[in-house]
Amino acid sequence: MNLIKLDETLFFWINGNLSTPAMDGLMSLFTIAGDASVWIGFGILFIIMQDKKNARRMILTFLISMAVAGGALHLAKYTTQRDRPLERFRHEIAAKQVTVYTPLNKLKSRSFPSGHSQAAFSAATFFALYYGRFRLLLYVGALLVAISRVYLGTHFPADIMVGSLLGFAVIFVIWKFDKNSPRKHLV
Repeated sequence: MNLIKLDETLFFWINGNLSTPAMDGLMSLFTIAGDASVWIGFGILFIIMQDKKNARRMILTFLISMAVAGGALHLAKYTTQRDRPLERFRHEIAAKQVTVYTPLNKLKSRSFPSGHSQAAFSAATFFALYYGRFRLLLYVGALLVAISRVYLGTHFPADIMVGSLLGFAVIFVIWKFDKNSPRKHLV
């Protein structure tokens, strides 16, 4: 089985087999919480509340980090023309051969990589590295955001994996080269 077929098979397993009304609501909340603006808003609030002494510098570092990660995502998204599941399976859906379960959004274009996954893992990595607290909770939250994108039919598993890795990698590199970053928190 090639990688694209494996990706599609995993997509249908997550998207179709796990669907329940309760999960629809929960996954919709995770997806909404995964929006970059939500992470940025809560991130700024966290910095202001937890790090008054360095708040200006840390907010600026956080915003620049999120912007760089977002820029890298958009560069990848616009150079890689991968359709979202609804568009990829358009003919099969019309012929009633497959069902793509989309309880929230009916998105069709530019699937790769996942922006929600990138934003969630960027923010989680930033706070895990710079503050070292709530690491497990941050990464579990980011993972749930990523999985919600497949569950809701807007991304393939490879989209969320690459988006997540991109978010992690960009922030890690920024942290590594930031002369003011705390070095005691190793990944």
